[in-house]
Amino acid sequence: MIDAKRFERNFNAISEFGALKGGGLTRLAFSKEDLEARKFLINLIEKNGFKLKIDNVGNIYAIYDEGCEADAKPVCVGSHIDSVPNGGFYDGTLGVMAGLEALTAIKEAGIKLKRPLWLINFSCEESSRFKTATIGSKIISGKLGLQRLHELKDEDGISLFEAMSAAGFKPQNLDEAILKENSLHAYLELHIEQGPVLERSAISVGVVSGIAAPIRFEITIHGKADHSGATPMNMRSDALLAASHIIIAANEFAKNKKTAVATVGYVHAKPGVLNVVPGEARLGVDLRDIDKASLNELNLDIRNFVAWLLSYDLNFSYEIRELSSDEPVKLSEHAINLLEDEAKKLGIKTLTLPSGAGHDAMNLTKLAKSVGMLFIPCVDGISHNTKEAINFDDAVFATKILTNALIRLSNEE
Repeated sequence: MIDAKRFERNFNAISEFGALKGGGLTRLAFSKEDLEARKFLINLIEKNGFKLKIDNVGNIYAIYDEGCEADAKPVCVGSHIDSVPNGGFYDGTLGVMAGLEALTAIKEAGIKLKRPLWLINFSCEESSRFKTATIGSKIISGKLGLQRLHELKDEDGISLFEAMSAAGFKPQNLDEAILKENSLHAYLELHIEQGPVLERSAISVGVVSGIAAPIRFEITIHGKADHSGATPMNMRSDALLAASHIIIAANEFAKNKKTAVATVGYVHAKPGVLNVVPGEARLGVDLRDIDKASLNELNLDIRNFVAWLLSYDLNFSYEIRELSSDEPVKLSEHAINLLEDEAKKLGIKTLTLPSGAGHDAMNLTKLAKSVGMLFIPCVDGISHNTKEAINFDDAVFATKILTNALIRLSNEE
C-alpha cells in the first residue's frame, strides 16, 4: 500500500537540509538547518491534504481525521528531525518520514478509520545543544516546565526559551502544548536501532520491549591554575587529574553492572593551554540502564566516588549539576504483540529487543494506552556519526508493518 519510491524520494529531499560535504548532516534544534527542514515538512503535510498544527514549543502535528468518530482518542506516530553535530541522516528523521508515508498511503487508499491519525515531529529530541533530550515530548507530557526553558542553555549561553522564541514560537504559553493524561489511544515510533544486534542477527525489523533511561549531570572540578614548570608535583591542585580518576571510575562502575552504560561525553579544561596546570575541569556524564534500580545505583556509585576522591590528596573542590533524570520504561505488551502479529502477516521476521538509547516514546506512556516501537538495522551498528547508513529495503518493510498497525489501532474500540 505504501509507495516505496515516494517514501525514499521525500526522505532524500529532507536530508539535504544540513547535509555535510563529506556525508552525514548537522541539524541542531532550532538552527537555520532545522527550521528549513521543518518548513519542507510542513509543505509536504499541507500538500498531502492533512490538517496542520504547530504548538507553542514547535512540535509539528499532521492530522488525518476524515470520517473518524467524534471525540475518538487519536492514534499517533512520530519522531524528530533534529540531529547531533556531524550525525547521520536516519536518526529520527526516518521515523518522521515513515509516519508521513504511512498516513499518506492510508489516506490515498480511502481506508475508513474510527480514530484520527496524528503524525508528530517532536522539537529538540537530541541533547546535543541544550544537554537535555526529548524536550518536545517531555513538554507535551508535562515533564518539563517553563523555568527549565530558561535554565537550559547552549554553549553560546542562549537559553532554550530564547531559541524557541527566536524561531517564532511562544514558549511563554508552554502550558497550552501539554496533553492530558490518557488523551491518546496509542503511539508508535520507527527508528534505527543505533546498535549492532539486528544486523548481526540478519533481522530486518526489531520490536522494542523497553527503553533505557539516562541520568545526566555535569561535574565541575575546581583546582588551581599554576605554572606547569615551576609547580612541584606534590604541590599541585590539578583539576584535570581529578577528572581522569572520575572518568576511569565511571567506566569501571558501569562494567560491573549487567546492562548499564556510562559515558563522559566531554571534558572542558581551563585555561586549556599546554604550560598551565588545569585549574578547572567540567565533565558531562551520561548514565543509562533499562533497569531502574541499577541505574540509580550507578548514579550513587559515581557521586560517592567523587566525594571519596576528596580524601585522595588531590586538593580540589567540586559541584554537581543535574541536567536530566529519566526513568526506564517498559513498552506496551499490546503494542508489542500487535506489531509482531502484523509483521507475521506480511512474512517479515522480527526480533524483540530493548533500546539502549532514549526516544520520545518513553515520554508517551502516560499519555497513550499503548506505546510501541519498531527498529531497523543500521550498518555496523553505527549512529550519531556521519557514517550512519541503512538498507532502505528494511525501512520499507518496517513502514509496511507500521502502516498496518496504525490502521488496526485506529479501528480498535
